[in-house]
Amino acid sequence: MKKYILSSLVAVSAAPVMAANENRMEHVLVTMPIHKKEAQTALPVTVLDGAELRRRAAATIGETLNNSPGLSSASFGPAVGQPVIRGQQGPRVQVLQNGMQALDVSTNSADHAVSVEPILADSIEILRGPATMLYGGGAIGGVINVVDGRIPAKPVDGVEGVAELRSSSVNDGRSGVFRVDAGDGQWVVHLGALYRDWSDPDIPGLAINPRNVDDVDESTDGSIGNASGRTRRLTLGSSYHFDSGYWGLSYSELSNQYGIPSGVHNHDEHEEDHDDEDHDHEEHDEEHGEAGVSLVIEQTRWDMAGDFHFGGPIDLMRWRLSYSDYQHQEVEPSGEVGTTFSKEAWAGRVEVSHAPWGQWHGVWGLQWQDADFSALGEESFVPENTTRSVGLFWLEDYHAKNWSLEAGLRADVDRLEISQAIADDQQDTSFSASLAGIYDINEVWTLSLSLSESQRAPNAEERFSNIGNTVEQYVVHGATGAIEVGDVNLSTEKSRNADFSVRADIGGLSGKLTAFHNEFADYIYLDNTGTESDDVEILQYRQQDARFTGLEYEFSYTLSAASTAQQYVVTLFGDRVSAELDSGQNVPRLPPGHDGLSLAWLWQQWRADVSYVHAHAQNKAGVNEAATAAYNRLDASISREFNVAGNDYTIMLSGHNLGDEEIRSSASFIRDYAPEAGRNIELALRVKF
Repeated sequence: MKKYILSSLVAVSAAPVMAANENRMEHVLVTMPIHKKEAQTALPVTVLDGAELRRRAAATIGETLNNSPGLSSASFGPAVGQPVIRGQQGPRVQVLQNGMQALDVSTNSADHAVSVEPILADSIEILRGPATMLYGGGAIGGVINVVDGRIPAKPVDGVEGVAELRSSSVNDGRSGVFRVDAGDGQWVVHLGALYRDWSDPDIPGLAINPRNVDDVDESTDGSIGNASGRTRRLTLGSSYHFDSGYWGLSYSELSNQYGIPSGVHNHDEHEEDHDDEDHDHEEHDEEHGEAGVSLVIEQTRWDMAGDFHFGGPIDLMRWRLSYSDYQHQEVEPSGEVGTTFSKEAWAGRVEVSHAPWGQWHGVWGLQWQDADFSALGEESFVPENTTRSVGLFWLEDYHAKNWSLEAGLRADVDRLEISQAIADDQQDTSFSASLAGIYDINEVWTLSLSLSESQRAPNAEERFSNIGNTVEQYVVHGATGAIEVGDVNLSTEKSRNADFSVRADIGGLSGKLTAFHNEFADYIYLDNTGTESDDVEILQYRQQDARFTGLEYEFSYTLSAASTAQQYVVTLFGDRVSAELDSGQNVPRLPPGHDGLSLAWLWQQWRADVSYVHAHAQNKAGVNEAATAAYNRLDASISREFNVAGNDYTIMLSGHNLGDEEIRSSASFIRDYAPEAGRNIELALRVKF
């Protein structure tokens, strides 16, 4: 077992916890073009910021959000945690960096990491359900916006910053974060840096699931082999502030290296050297270093942003421009580069808000992206291509005394250009519309209803995978261990969504209950054809109608003890989602239902939390998928804030999966080869100056 003595820093509010909880102003949404608070929109929104974000921040965006109502993680080892929203993932969930696309290749494959960094975030905003009105077809399942302040949007007069360290027992993980913002009231300079490394994580038992996989001879025992890694990130930014707004520029570099868990990647079956058959499980436990495929990622990114406030009919113009040069190499156990993925992309966005017309407030917007993609090498099953997209949108809302109305329209043109003469270029025009309302029955009860129709154009993987290859030439996708075949004749995917919520807030009791139903026409999915090539399954991208239905709930009760200035918060939360194709088959990799209970205790500078989550068995598995067992997860933390020499410190001790449960998530491609990490003890320390 790894050592349980750690040193780390966790970002928590510098003010005493009680004061922060009682006086904290409600978060203003950055993701919404018409700036609103969470309670002012009918859209299902979740916000993580302040102390709550610091407690939950993890190495991946998926793990950070995991087990919140409607949210899950599709892990591919400890370095990859792609977010899942209401059962949707991959190309249907858009991850943003300060309102702009991440511009990586995470949606191309389940083993590709998302390039955003939760531990550097000031806040994370999640729009559950279709958000195509705001961000196009890639947001048909939802949006996650990570706001990190790399271009300071507010003036700073002086110097302020944060230094943070973390260490964890489950993988000997270490991380350090440094951030400083300095300014003279007009010019602001931002510097941010992150370093993280980890070894193979401990798990309870075998990595390979003997209930579903016959051959477990190569499985590691007590750890996940070839899952170590290292991340470095450096960000520089600056902004200039004036009476009517600001403009700014930032530059960032990302260097990320991590292993694909042993036995997962298709290359492992052909490239690993098994000459030494005498090693046993104990050697795996001690060395934690079985050779395998690893990914080496490099990304440089430039961002520009500005806000300009005008008098007259135009109230505000916001503009954003991003450029990214991304590359990652898949390195074989021999050290040779198997495949090189590259993506060079530009993206831009302009939003213009008009002055109020009576009770009407609105915004017009333009969004565009131009991206060149290539995958060269052994796993090159998608030809080089260029994606060009442009979208125009209009949003408007109306406020009355106790109700409000939101409406919007959007049109997108997406063009896919292929570099080889094996298929024609593709162009799709899609339209989206939404209508939503909020009604305050009284000071306690609020009802909201959201209706939307959204469309998504097929992406390059869905259209062009293995196109032009004969059966003998098919290239295996290592992440899925299968041959994937695209279809150039796929049509636009359409979604009709209804979302109904009831909110209540009375005294110390608050709660929200949400029900949703999503009807897809021409839903795009990978279908198992039942045929094989060289003992490898052939999967075909196909379309048929599908239905997603679900429920989310969260109820909290706060009890204050005036005599001791203590506060107790009890929260019940959970979700359900079911999804079925028109043929009666279940949609694959659907998350299980969750039910949770959390208890929080706050007193002066102290805070303690305990959280228990029961994940139900997922018995409605997709075609050729096995059911996953139920599990229970217990987490706990205790923190204290204090001031030394004018600087605010926070120290936190936390435990994750304290029951050391075997957790195999039904949303993960590799659940039968790499479970979630076992018991983890983490010590965190942070200084704010």
